[in-house]
Amino acid sequence: NYIEFIFDYNNVEENPLMSETGVERISVLSANYNVQVKTVCADYFMEYPLHSMLDQVSKISMDMLNKLITQCNKIGITDIIIPCVDQSSLKDKTVQNTFINKMKYIANKLDNNNINLSLETDLNPTDFLKVINRINSPNITVNYDLGNSSSLGYDISEEFEYYGSLITDIHVKDRLLDGGSVFLGDGNADFSLFFHEMNKINYNGPIIMQAFRDDDGIEVFNSQLTWLKNKYKRFINSN
Repeated sequence: NYIEFIFDYNNVEENPLMSETGVERISVLSANYNVQVKTVCADYFMEYPLHSMLDQVSKISMDMLNKLITQCNKIGITDIIIPCVDQSSLKDKTVQNTFINKMKYIANKLDNNNINLSLETDLNPTDFLKVINRINSPNITVNYDLGNSSSLGYDISEEFEYYGSLITDIHVKDRLLDGGSVFLGDGNADFSLFFHEMNKINYNGPIIMQAFRDDDGIEVFNSQLTWLKNKYKRFINSN
C-alpha cells in the first residue's frame, strides 16, 4: 500500500521531491497504481546533520529541511523520518541540546504543513523520551525501527511503554545483536512481542519494510514479505 521515499544526500537536486514536475509525477503515479507515498526517510541529514557544530552545515541542512517540508506538503506526506544515528547520533549532550533547539525552531512550520518529523535515534528509551519531552511539539514524533532496537539490545516492551503512543512510522527489519541486517527471523528481533506491543497501542500508521536486501532484489523482498505475513497470521491465530 505504501512506498517510503528515500531523500539522500547524493544527487539531492535530482530527487523528484525537489522539483514541481517531480512531485506532480509522484502524485500521478501514486493515483494510477494506488500506492501511496506518505513517508520520506531523510537520510540526507545523516550526512549533513541538522545539529552539526559547523554553522555552515547546519544552515544548509535547515534550509534543505524547510524546502523538503514545503514540497512534501504538496503531495500529502505525513512523516519525514530524521535518522539521528551513526554520525548524526544525539548521544553527546551538547549536540543533543543543539538538535532540540532546531526542532523547536521548525515546529510551527511542521504544524502549518501537517507534517511530523519522526525521529529515529540510537538513544535508550529513557533518554529518547526526555528529548521528545524537551522539544514538546505534537509534530515531533517517533520512528520505531525494530531491527535497530534489536541490534542495540533494547527491550521492546520498555520502548513501547515509554513512547509507544508517539510512534507514527515503523521500520521492519531484523538484525543481530551488535550486528548487521539479516533475513527476517534470523536475527534478534522478537516479532511476537513486537506484534503484541503494536496491537496493544492500536497502531494504524505505515509499516515500512527496510528488511535485508541483496542483488536478487525483488525475490528476497517477496520471500520476507511472505514470512512477515505468515508470522503475523500465526500471532493473530494464537491470540
